[in-house]
Amino acid sequence: MQRIIQSFFLLVLLLSATPSPLGAATVELPLFLRTQILQNALAESFTPEPGKPTVLFQQGSYNYLHISEPQLTIRDGQPYFSCNANASMGFDSLGILPSVVKWNGFVLMRLDFFVDPQWQLRYRILDSAIYNEKGGKPVVTGFAWDLSKRFLHPRLEQYGFDLAMPQKDISNLLRACASPADSAPLEAALNTLTVGTLRASTDGITVPLLLTVDNAQTKPVAPLPAEAPLGFEELEKIQQAFEPIDAFLVFTIKGLSTDLGDSLHQEQLFDLLITSRYQLLMILTGQAPVENRDPFRQLFIDVWEQLRPIVESSSGKSGLMQKKMLRYMTFINAGDALLTLDRTAPGLGIHLTSDGLRRLARMMQPDSKEDPLHFDWQIDPALRELFQFQPEPEPPPIEIIPPQPLPAVEPAVTPTVEPTGEPAVEPPTVPAAQPPATPPVEPVNQPAEPQAPSVSRALLNFFIGIAYAENLPATIQPTLYQRLNRWVPNDGDEAEYEQIMSQLLTALALEQIKRDNLTPQYTKIFLTLVPAVAMIESCWQHFELKNDKIVARRTQAGGLGIMQINQHVWRGFYNMDRLQGDVAYNIQAGNQILMRYFKQHAIKVAEEVNNPDIAARAAYAAYNGGPGAVRRFLKTGVNPRQKRIDDHLWELYQKISAGGSGDLTTCDIM
Repeated sequence: MQRIIQSFFLLVLLLSATPSPLGAATVELPLFLRTQILQNALAESFTPEPGKPTVLFQQGSYNYLHISEPQLTIRDGQPYFSCNANASMGFDSLGILPSVVKWNGFVLMRLDFFVDPQWQLRYRILDSAIYNEKGGKPVVTGFAWDLSKRFLHPRLEQYGFDLAMPQKDISNLLRACASPADSAPLEAALNTLTVGTLRASTDGITVPLLLTVDNAQTKPVAPLPAEAPLGFEELEKIQQAFEPIDAFLVFTIKGLSTDLGDSLHQEQLFDLLITSRYQLLMILTGQAPVENRDPFRQLFIDVWEQLRPIVESSSGKSGLMQKKMLRYMTFINAGDALLTLDRTAPGLGIHLTSDGLRRLARMMQPDSKEDPLHFDWQIDPALRELFQFQPEPEPPPIEIIPPQPLPAVEPAVTPTVEPTGEPAVEPPTVPAAQPPATPPVEPVNQPAEPQAPSVSRALLNFFIGIAYAENLPATIQPTLYQRLNRWVPNDGDEAEYEQIMSQLLTALALEQIKRDNLTPQYTKIFLTLVPAVAMIESCWQHFELKNDKIVARRTQAGGLGIMQINQHVWRGFYNMDRLQGDVAYNIQAGNQILMRYFKQHAIKVAEEVNNPDIAARAAYAAYNGGPGAVRRFLKTGVNPRQKRIDDHLWELYQKISAGGSGDLTTCDIM
């Protein structure tokens, strides 16, 4: 735990500034080497064939020294080396019977460490001892001790762990993140690079890389004065700044998940990706402050603080090859060095750049031909497969039953809808790199033949209501839901729209429940949650009229359609054009997201408080604020806006659970 805390807060000042006659200060960039990495490297060098002893000495049949299972451990800040050993010394006696003395046991050495001028981490043997198999002092030790000193000691002291590659990569990363105007001071600092006193802990060894800089370069940069709330142009720049960080994270996560291949790390990496994307939404919706001087930097820091512990905890696990482990070690230390120097010596002008981010990503995946910062809005099949997303939703063969003619209703003005996940704002013009904000909505082609229904009428009767279902006509129109793709409800047709939309929401929720085999205990809860989410996000309205054109609802922060699927959060997972043009696809995507949060996070929260209905609140909290928000409604002192959102969802959920139906004129459940 102590190591995790130390690692997590590497951004805390690590500056040791001692004024000198020349006004210089020393900045420390800690290069941390995990014990597991050092152990694996040592084992690979001493026993290149796993499971087989290594022959250090062999002369005839009776004189030899073999070792196996070399181990490097650190206890009380002191490194130790140990290995199993088999030794023998003998000769033929009178040419008939051999005279042989054998010893089996292990060798233990207490070590010191240092870095030589060639950037090799080396060990000095301070003292050593040999023990029998039971850990006691052997009776006969002379020949075994002699063989150990002659063949094992020199082998260990000649061994070196290469630090030249990580030291070079760190220096090159810093160079890539300095502007041309600041390159001279940085080069001057890098030319002073030395190694300080090494420190050891149970988790590993810290190699302090010391730079000498001018005292003036260690002083904090004065913050910029407060500015007015960000306008569209500023928000657009932040969106563009986020793109290379998001691309970097996707590239890194895909590489990590491929190497690790276990469900625990995959879940952690998925939550990291989605949480980092919600960080952008917090800025775009005004819920998080923006560091005007360099929002790119702050976004990276937020990502790095979450990524670093995941990468570090994976070292040495899941069969990672030694080469990969060294790459990950360099990746971690380079990122730490960048942020440490940025914080401790801001006068050097170190800023995270696209070139620096690309170089950092290449440290972990040097053989990849893909540009680590490639960004587009297309579906990424590898990303969907990696996180076990269900197949891309297709137009559903779902029964939608036409409603009976309804009595005329008094004209009503549809209220302005404010999706509770994001503030209601005028949709801006989307940058060229993004999909159009208001694409022309093309009519969906009608199939020539009706498709077989996937949801039985009996289920619809149950969930829509027996009394209503008995009066429905017998004819089923499987494609009626496609009317919703061009429908902006207005005075007089809200009730018909409500009935069709209610049925579609129910049918698609049932389809998702069946696909995920949700337990019966939570089936009704999920069925109730889906229409509640659609109401709080969009008032059940996927389209609206803008400048006499039918367009999909879209917020400034990127929420799309009836379920307000955010394009920044779900880039690579869903088709952005279909999210805007296809109501059923939008609902299906929302259901997939809700179900993922429901099963992975919300049910656990419900079980903790022994209340199944709480799963609905927890799933929506994650849907609205990311995986880290799943318990926010249980906490005190939360953001008032978030509390209003959570309370409103709960109110809608309870009304639907009690039999209420959607009302577009009030955007409520009546």
